[in-house]
Amino acid sequence: MVLGIWIATAPFSRPLPGGAPFSFESTPEVDCRTPLVGAFAGDAPSAYVYTSPRPVAGDPMSPTTLECGGRAQFRLVLGTTLLIVAVGLLIVDRRRGG
Repeated sequence: MVLGIWIATAPFSRPLPGGAPFSFESTPEVDCRTPLVGAFAGDAPSAYVYTSPRPVAGDPMSPTTLECGGRAQFRLVLGTTLLIVAVGLLIVDRRRGG
């Protein structure tokens, strides 16, 4: 149940395009709002990203907007589904006398 609630309510981040090859340490991210808000309110944060791969200080940057709504809807549906399944299993277990 806790996992379903966390997936459906916790804010999340998305990696920004461009720059160095992906790694958890060097890939910049943009923060999205909680899926409860982002799924219905059109969450689209923006940030500046380097336009060339393997950037160095002083390279040109461009503004980029990432759409978080689709990912928020997925997380909301997944979290809600896990929560419903967990509650259903809990009810079935109680009816069986466990």
